[in-house]
Amino acid sequence: MDLLIPVSKELAEHGLVVGKKIYEDKLNFRDKTQWGGSSELQADVYGFIAEAVVCDFFNKPLPQLTRQSNDDYDVLLKGFKIDVKKVGFDKWKLKPKIWMNKKQFFRKREKIDGFLFCTFRGGFESKKIRIDGYKGDIKIKQELKVWVPVAGKCKLLLAGWIKTEDVEANSKTTLLKDKDGNVKDELLTVKEESLLDVKELMENA
Repeated sequence: MDLLIPVSKELAEHGLVVGKKIYEDKLNFRDKTQWGGSSELQADVYGFIAEAVVCDFFNKPLPQLTRQSNDDYDVLLKGFKIDVKKVGFDKWKLKPKIWMNKKQFFRKREKIDGFLFCTFRGGFESKKIRIDGYKGDIKIKQELKVWVPVAGKCKLLLAGWIKTEDVEANSKTTLLKDKDGNVKDELLTVKEESLLDVKELMENA
């Protein structure tokens, strides 16, 4: 059964701050001639806001700015090491797009017990975020726009979860190609009917 959780201003701000910090950290660890962009920052912001809302809902510690001992997973629920995955929404079929990056899945397969899929539904506002990083030894500042859920107008839909061991048997590979037909990425599209009820992860369930 789907669960809709209100997104508070405090949780949206917390996820925004953590997402910005993690994005800047990634910039400073990669090739200094390479920069990210709004889409990469947006993914981090959405991901950490979603994680913050999930952790708060289950009465678990919120994601932090500093490296934690449990960085291999997002939240521990009923003994399961869970990775929270913010996914897209199919506006035509009116349901979440349950998919994940195939390479990311295989990197995490031995470290976590399951994936919890969620997506935002409702209103958003745009914000300009100043990003600090380095290009060579020169400190560079740039301003990027991201969309942030609006408190009182947006909710996080928890669509369901799946055990890591069941992902491959209940998914298919989707190829993402560029305009020339070259494969640029691979996704695992998880069958919606294979998802388990989120309530199974509640301590009193």
